[in-house]
Amino acid sequence: MGLFKRIHRITVGRIETFLDRAEDPEVIFPVLIEEMDKQLKAATEAEAKASAALKAAQRDLKRQQEKVDRFGRGAAQSLKKGDEETARMSVEAQIDAEKNLAAAQQNVDSATDSLDHANAARRRIQQQLEELRTRKEDILTRARVAKTQKKIQRTVLGSAGSTDSILDAVARLEAGVEQAEAELEIQASLTGTSNGSPSLERRLRELDHDSEVETRLSQIRQSVAG
Repeated sequence: MGLFKRIHRITVGRIETFLDRAEDPEVIFPVLIEEMDKQLKAATEAEAKASAALKAAQRDLKRQQEKVDRFGRGAAQSLKKGDEETARMSVEAQIDAEKNLAAAQQNVDSATDSLDHANAARRRIQQQLEELRTRKEDILTRARVAKTQKKIQRTVLGSAGSTDSILDAVARLEAGVEQAEAELEIQASLTGTSNGSPSLERRLRELDHDSEVETRLSQIRQSVAG
């Protein structure tokens, strides 16, 4: 995502300003185009991977939904035949499957968001490339004029050194000295943290689970009787 964030901040106008300050824009311009071509290829590949990940997540979501439905039907059919034990097992399995279904839905949402970002990054780079190529001569003419009108200063590219790319230099020109980096906060799900003993906590969870099973069985009995 670092590349996509950097590309998102760069505008054609900033690239023109960068070339105005370059010592030899006619040499730097084709290098910039070449690098952006590479970034477009990388962005296109990332978009394809994001699309494949979304399709896989959607298939898993469908499988989890089918499990939930199947266990629900199994519970109802078992009660119709008087098989209470199988009905209870089906309800318990359905509860577990619903948890997996919720996780699968989260995966789909996350994969959708990733695809949207990858698509936006690819389109932005492609648009910049097309605009730069269309306005190549105008941009270079502006850079030549600027070169003759002012004293050439040490360029951002020159200060960046060999370890930085042209896109990094352009991004620094637009963003300033510092670039904030997003921090992801991962909150772990903690269980058994109350003041009660572990055995008590475990028993209370079991009682909650049994209550949910009984409630669902009661609802299914009423539906079957109806």
